[in-house]
Amino acid sequence: METKKIKGEAKCLKLDNGVEVTYCERGQQNSEVLITGAFYFHTVMPVVEGLAKRFHVYGIVMRISGDSDQRNPDGSIHWGNTWGTEIYEFAHRMGIEQFHYWGKCHGTAPGWWLVKNHPEMLIDFGSFYMAPHLKPQNSNVWFDTQHHKGPWALMSVAMRKKSGLFKKMQELASLGSARKDMDGGALKYAFPETLWENLEDCEKDMRKVSVPVYFMFGSEDVLFHDHYDSNMYAKEIVPGCKFKVLEGERHLMELDNPKRVVSEELEFIDEVRKDHE
Repeated sequence: METKKIKGEAKCLKLDNGVEVTYCERGQQNSEVLITGAFYFHTVMPVVEGLAKRFHVYGIVMRISGDSDQRNPDGSIHWGNTWGTEIYEFAHRMGIEQFHYWGKCHGTAPGWWLVKNHPEMLIDFGSFYMAPHLKPQNSNVWFDTQHHKGPWALMSVAMRKKSGLFKKMQELASLGSARKDMDGGALKYAFPETLWENLEDCEKDMRKVSVPVYFMFGSEDVLFHDHYDSNMYAKEIVPGCKFKVLEGERHLMELDNPKRVVSEELEFIDEVRKDHE
């Protein structure tokens, strides 16, 4: 179990292939299910707990260590497909037939995997801070800052409130040795568009998405601007999607303004429900 990756009670479910999925469960008193995937559940936990006031929330750790039968052409592990497959199998094992999915950044990849492979399971999909990258990258501020100035310089441009830096330090300290899983280049295969064999197939499927999708970005999120053309293009091609850019918000909005994240997701779900009444 990767229990260090969860703040508070953690649970584990062994899938049919023997892989252990570590997860947190909140809002068990609610009947309607919402699933979210993330690398770890510490600073994002206020969002989980906010959503759990209305939904039975499962927060599933997206692992990037161990083995997987989901492979890239070069033999390396395809983590995007791994996360999507394991969350799908988790839901199947738990007897969950339909659910809301909310994901932030790389946590959107399982949602897009479900859109592609099992849309019947999704009531709606909150794709916060990331869309498939179908256009050339506009800039590389995120990774340039990380590589040339270091992770703490990156954090300073990723959040608005200085208190978030302290919380982030606490989070990393609590993870201990689990932090090593975040190193390396595995995540280059984890962007949503890599779930398809090529960008043409991805765009073709984007144009016929039947699941209600909410794209949300912060106006000061450097990743939003690094992939600006792709993000704006997603608004144009995904049928009926909701798209919002929140003025002044940055990439780590779950640290700066978790209540706003929860509010936006709940408002979106209510809009979807109203549209289908």
